[in-house]
Amino acid sequence: MKSILTASIIFMSCAVSANATGWPQADIDRAIQVVSTREKNYIEECVTASGTKITYDVAQRDVNGDGVNELIVESYPAELGNGVTGCYGSVAKNMYLLSKAKGNWEALVIGDATLDFVFHPRQSGEMPDVELTGPGVCFPIQRHHMGEYKLWKVCDDNRQLFADAAPWIKDKTSVVPHEYGESNTPENAARPLSVSSNEASDLVDMRSLFDHNGSDVRISPSSGEIVYERPKKGISGTVKPGMLLFKASTPWDPYDNNAPIKGTAYVFKKGCEPAPYQVSGHQQGWHTLVLRGAAPVRDKNGCRVIGYKMNSNATLKFVSFGD
Repeated sequence: MKSILTASIIFMSCAVSANATGWPQADIDRAIQVVSTREKNYIEECVTASGTKITYDVAQRDVNGDGVNELIVESYPAELGNGVTGCYGSVAKNMYLLSKAKGNWEALVIGDATLDFVFHPRQSGEMPDVELTGPGVCFPIQRHHMGEYKLWKVCDDNRQLFADAAPWIKDKTSVVPHEYGESNTPENAARPLSVSSNEASDLVDMRSLFDHNGSDVRISPSSGEIVYERPKKGISGTVKPGMLLFKASTPWDPYDNNAPIKGTAYVFKKGCEPAPYQVSGHQQGWHTLVLRGAAPVRDKNGCRVIGYKMNSNATLKFVSFGD
């Protein structure tokens, strides 16, 4: 599918460092291409199917004070409506922090369904901690460690705690040890928690709750099911709590981004039986799941399925409230 993109450049007084040279338009275009390539597989097609296009806004900022600007790229639909917010998640926007320190533009931080980046400075020359804000009152923080950003703090009951204390993260190799740079953390920062196996299970269960287009759904990778927990008001007359939204052909590992997830999803229409269709996708970190597949199109005056189309129901995005 041919790309349908727009790019507008934001230069705010606080965005470009007074001591850093701004990147020319050719470099900015190459950085946008890195982002658009990442979004081409599912977001671009979803946005186009909703009748609009992607807008990319770019701000330049020297986030670590080394005299070289990084780029902060925001991706969002040019127009809302026709289910396009489902292409992005609860805030209808993704954010990226890009650097050209190694000669080519690289996305250091990817914030799916992120409202803003909040930078927490560290020592001079070091990359800052990046807090990924969105709906809610507590947000995850990533820290630059050994050449890349990794999860640094997560939220538990509206409290930030170090990621290696989080029982729902199994792969400790991808997590920064809390001892690293601990002297730079505020004295009142939450310290790692010690939890029993039962408490850990409760926390994992709590983080099975995800947002899907404004509805609360519960995801169970072990049983391969996604069910509605609290449908949003606009569909509550048709979709009831406990109704099955997706059934996988096999269970999946929510910590394996490469594991394929395939199965049957359902669309709903008042007075009709749920219409099944095949979708597939992957986890994008434990906090985000995206599934795609041509969705049923019903007869306007009845329940009969008359075809399948890459419409607003074709992309199903789920973002954890624990993210």
